[in-house]
Amino acid sequence: MDTIQQLFSTWHVIRWMGLLAFFFFTMSLAFGMLGRFNRFRKNKGLFQLIHISSSWAGINACLIHMLILIIDHYRPYKVAAIFVPFVSGYMRAASALGIIAFYLFLVVLFTSDVLIGKMNRSMWKTAHLLVFPSWLLMLGHAVWMGADTSAWWGKTLYGTAVAVILTLFVFYLKEQRLNRRRQPVVIKAGGERSLNVPSRFHE
Repeated sequence: MDTIQQLFSTWHVIRWMGLLAFFFFTMSLAFGMLGRFNRFRKNKGLFQLIHISSSWAGINACLIHMLILIIDHYRPYKVAAIFVPFVSGYMRAASALGIIAFYLFLVVLFTSDVLIGKMNRSMWKTAHLLVFPSWLLMLGHAVWMGADTSAWWGKTLYGTAVAVILTLFVFYLKEQRLNRRRQPVVIKAGGERSLNVPSRFHE
């Protein structure tokens, strides 16, 4: 009974929700990049579903992770310290990284899944690229402040995540260069040249 109570203590729930948020956001970023690869075009719909679903799961896990800090018996946070960067009196900089990452993820998620029909491609693309700095900030928060960073499985988790995201990012950049080369060039009246860019965001 004591073991069960300990597993569901506020401290453990905060830890597990933080780890779940990291896992889901990492999975979302990974499948978001995979969905841009031409070789996986047949699976693009599935990858997009995993990408969006993981983002929402990550946001929900992150919210639980943050809100339970208010009722934590060991080190309770004030509401302002949870939602305003650099207000927390405990590990101020590390806490701020997590808060800023949370807001950036919110921007990316809402512009991609809620406001996408109301934005032009340029605005959407700029907002969507925020996912990369937000993931790095989240990683910094997790490694710097996480209670499991020194554990072997914590090192394995973060190390594997970095290796996967870095590898996919390198291939993602190569894929983007290839896609730009493949875009047809339209000759307008007067000899002006321009790229024929698709109008849909997820092409």
